[in-house]
Amino acid sequence: MDSVTDRILSDYQEYFAQLRLEIDLFQQKQLNAIEQLQQQGEQASQQAYMEVLTALSSEIDNTRLFALIDQDGKGTLKHITGNFLADCEEEIAETVQNGVQNKLFLHRSKSSIHFDLLQPLATKSGKGAFFFVAFNPDVLINLLKKYQLPHQQLFLMRADSLGEVELTTETEHSNTSELIIGGELKSFNFVKAIPNTRWQLAIRLSPQYSSNLYRQNLIKALLIWLLLTLFIYGFFRQQKHSLRKQLQVEQALAYVDNYDQLTGLANRVNFDRQLSEHIEANHILTHNSINANTIASKQVGVVIHIDLDKFQVINNSISYAVGDKFLHQISISLKEFLPDDAIISRLGNDEFGILLPELLFSEAKDFAHKVRLLIQKIRIVEYQQDTNITASIGVIILDQSIFDAQQVYSSLGRAVNLAKEKGGNRVQVYQSDDEQLVLHAKEMEAVHDVAEALKDDRLLLYRQKIKPLGRQGSCHYEVLIRMKNAQGMLVPPIHFIPAAEKYGLIRRVDQWVIENTFKMLALSPDDKASYSINISGVSIADRDIYDQVISLFEQYQIPAKRICFEITETSAITHLKSALHFIDKMKAFGCQFSLDDFGSGLSSFSYLQKLPVDIIKIDGAFVRDMDTNPINRVFVENIKRTAEAMNKKTIAEFVENAAIEKILTDIGIDYGQGYHIHKPEPWYEASQK
Repeated sequence: MDSVTDRILSDYQEYFAQLRLEIDLFQQKQLNAIEQLQQQGEQASQQAYMEVLTALSSEIDNTRLFALIDQDGKGTLKHITGNFLADCEEEIAETVQNGVQNKLFLHRSKSSIHFDLLQPLATKSGKGAFFFVAFNPDVLINLLKKYQLPHQQLFLMRADSLGEVELTTETEHSNTSELIIGGELKSFNFVKAIPNTRWQLAIRLSPQYSSNLYRQNLIKALLIWLLLTLFIYGFFRQQKHSLRKQLQVEQALAYVDNYDQLTGLANRVNFDRQLSEHIEANHILTHNSINANTIASKQVGVVIHIDLDKFQVINNSISYAVGDKFLHQISISLKEFLPDDAIISRLGNDEFGILLPELLFSEAKDFAHKVRLLIQKIRIVEYQQDTNITASIGVIILDQSIFDAQQVYSSLGRAVNLAKEKGGNRVQVYQSDDEQLVLHAKEMEAVHDVAEALKDDRLLLYRQKIKPLGRQGSCHYEVLIRMKNAQGMLVPPIHFIPAAEKYGLIRRVDQWVIENTFKMLALSPDDKASYSINISGVSIADRDIYDQVISLFEQYQIPAKRICFEITETSAITHLKSALHFIDKMKAFGCQFSLDDFGSGLSSFSYLQKLPVDIIKIDGAFVRDMDTNPINRVFVENIKRTAEAMNKKTIAEFVENAAIEKILTDIGIDYGQGYHIHKPEPWYEASQK
């Protein structure tokens, strides 16, 4: 029955869309006559009205009358058309109020029935007014009859007046409205609302047809049930077989995704996941423990990294097949030797990883030596050659200083490299007193501290004044970064910036500094000073940095001329192409650039010609003692002359006393910066924002 009502609704919608179009076209044709009727209003003649109505009836079938509705919903031609029915007045009021007419309005009087359409009046003064046309309902009745099947009775009923029939294919209901109540209302087999109207279509089947249909449906249902039961049984058996095969395929794919095909050991992805879960579980245990300090002091396992010495020589000089045999035999030997709770992985071509959750620190080094000897004893005889292999082994203890798997890999990589540098075939414990490992451990701790500080809002901004020398000038500051450790103590940048640069965190730090500098400037409208922001070579090399910085300028509405980006000589030379691209685009936007630590490189003057910076910042190493070191004074004088020739300003760092300031002024250096001029002062703290 959906198909019947859907087709009726489709035809109905198409008909009314066409009808509205025809009304609009008619208005355009009769625009002058309609506009004259609108202007004359109650003074309009019936003859003029009838001329327009005759034209309308000739162009649009089933037209009964038309009217002009003003902005207040009142008919302006009532002296000709008469008053509207109550339903019509309600419809007109809703249309004027909403600006749009609902899709269908039927109106019935004691003697007739019609439907109305309201279209916006097309005249020049017709804004908010409507062109009202009433039509005979023959088209709607024909739509019902067109899709009526022999066993059906179709009705058009009001949805807002329960059971009130307006149109029907039944002759006894065709001329007058009738209420259907009680059991008769329940006898409708299908009722569907017409969208955006107050009407609904109803279908009632003949009693005999309903009875036959019930019996047929019952028989069909039994047959369907029987067929469905047989189908489900067959489908279940097929699905069971398919699921078994699918499970086998999934298991095979999971094995491929998680295990090395040659050795059968866990691959790096699998090992990385298990190692990360082990570290995370340990941190959660510590966090939830009442006596966290005691647990934090304990180690929770050991990770061993095995790197076979000169394995590529075996592949190249003997054969890859022999190399594969070695790898396979090593995996078998490790499985037999290691405890059941050990997790073994082939990390790379000639590398293995072992996680030993229960191995103690005191036993770790001796255990690693046993693994080394185990590998050394493995021999492969091929092509009458007796071949063995050795391994360099790194060991790291898992304690609370380990915060993720990447730190473990980085630390083990350092330990293995050190073992190889010492000749190979040896064990290197990461927590040893070796200077390189101690330095790496401190760097990793610094990286961890920076990451935690970014997460916990423990970074701070300081600022230091840059003073014009020997003249009056605008105020300028350099933005400096500081960090508070977990205990709230201030950490100078020398203790964390180098590690952040080395291990890839400096980009996040740069973004934090730029955004919070802009935020402070936006919050301080009385501050008219310009600011210098340090930006690293890593950030300069980032292809997205320009768009990100421009976005922050737009977000905080900071004038570009107030910002000067400082890049170090080393980072500019290392990332020369990226630096030139970034400098050119930001200078075009309106920013300035200064070259920091100038003179520290071997080719400073050579690269200065390639970098379109505005300011040269002289390395403090040449400034801090120039009052007692004449060589450094000469060097600063040469930089000044070079900058002057290139039309660039100069800033001297590390101005620590009045004597240095006077010398710089005499030389003609433009700006000075240092503790003698201004000590760095706190400016912004994220945790207090």
